[in-house]
Amino acid sequence: MKPKCNYILALERTLYDVHGADYDPLKDIEAFWKQYSIGLITNNIIELQPKVNSEALSGFSLDLLRALAAYLIAHVSNVDLSKIGVSEFLKVSKEELQLTKEISDFFQRVSPSNPNF
Repeated sequence: MKPKCNYILALERTLYDVHGADYDPLKDIEAFWKQYSIGLITNNIIELQPKVNSEALSGFSLDLLRALAAYLIAHVSNVDLSKIGVSEFLKVSKEELQLTKEISDFFQRVSPSNPNF
């Protein structure tokens, strides 16, 4: 498999792993913040930008950094996140998650002894 495909597969696999019975989102959140500070996240985004050279990615990168910083501030400040009105936007994300669950379930059925799925 080409190296680029390995990276894409790893990204896709991340979306399938969330459907495992033992998946704990809090562990992933904690692991992320233990590994990456806001400064390191910013530096990584800056590092990736010149390689892609896209205004759309620049906009996405800024939005991603803004969202991560907002979540961090909300957590540190004990902000009640239930006040966020994103239900209309979550509908599409829930549909996308349902599709990844179906794919994950398929791989679990097809290759239960294969540790890669």
